[in-house]
Amino acid sequence: AIGVSLVWSGDFLADVEVDQYATTRLRMGLHPDSFAWPLAPGASFTSPEAVTVHSTAGLGGMSDAFHRLYRTRLARGEWRDRPRPVLINNWEGTYFDFDEDRLVAIAQVAAELGIELFVLDDGWFGVRDSDDRSLGDWVVDRRKLPNGLEGVATRVRDLGMAFGLWIEPEMVSPDSDLYRAHPDWAIGVPGLAQTESRQQLVLDLGRPEVLDHITGVLVDALSSAPIDYVKWDMNRTMTETFARDLPPERQGEMRFRYILGVYELYRRLIERFPHILFESCSSGGGRFDAGMLAFAPQAWTSDDTDAMERLAIQWGTSL
Repeated sequence: AIGVSLVWSGDFLADVEVDQYATTRLRMGLHPDSFAWPLAPGASFTSPEAVTVHSTAGLGGMSDAFHRLYRTRLARGEWRDRPRPVLINNWEGTYFDFDEDRLVAIAQVAAELGIELFVLDDGWFGVRDSDDRSLGDWVVDRRKLPNGLEGVATRVRDLGMAFGLWIEPEMVSPDSDLYRAHPDWAIGVPGLAQTESRQQLVLDLGRPEVLDHITGVLVDALSSAPIDYVKWDMNRTMTETFARDLPPERQGEMRFRYILGVYELYRRLIERFPHILFESCSSGGGRFDAGMLAFAPQAWTSDDTDAMERLAIQWGTSL
């Protein structure tokens, strides 16, 4: 078996072609339909790496080789080799309808069962009573959590559990303070309608001012409480991709620069909070790739937690 894996989290193309002489050619790299990068004389460009594995032991041997390599030479940080905590997430138990006491009541029962980590999911920030508002406003909602994140986190940790938090920092709701202040930070073509998906738009993290703002508000939030885990979600695709800070001839750089911005945001937060276990999530396992494993050593494989179905999901993901 021969396997190829691209260390990249953005657009890519992988294909295998057999010609009329029965010669097989495999290609993997940046997708040419969405990428262009003009090079000035003397300039250079670094492309993502493609890792190739050959095994005489079939798919299992190939998979084992990738696992050994990525676990020891790609994944990094304090959590790389540590056992992961068993967690409970409040999302499907409460959705947006919770307060501090209700969260702690769930954590109390979970602690009695031996669960080690309580994760506060969507709804803790802005005026986030539904999924059509407040993404981008990463300030704690004092109506629900009058004692802030510190209040609920401290009570959860007093039960002997760790405390985790959900974020979706790459997104913005049109109904949000951030969008009202900076509508041009959302990806879209000036003068044309922007496509909403899940009632949200995507922020252009390829722009330094956007990246700096999101870094600042997340550092403030994560510094406000003893937080041990972060579930980092990314729940929609990018549409109408246009970089307002790039000239027409450099628009092909936009999607590439976006992923570099995502990586830089991860890097800044990991450097500031090395003790936090960052878990990547993208509508489930949509970002389970080698590029992301360099920053988040754990991935949310799927929202499907049916025990029997999950066996097949885990097996497929392992390849």
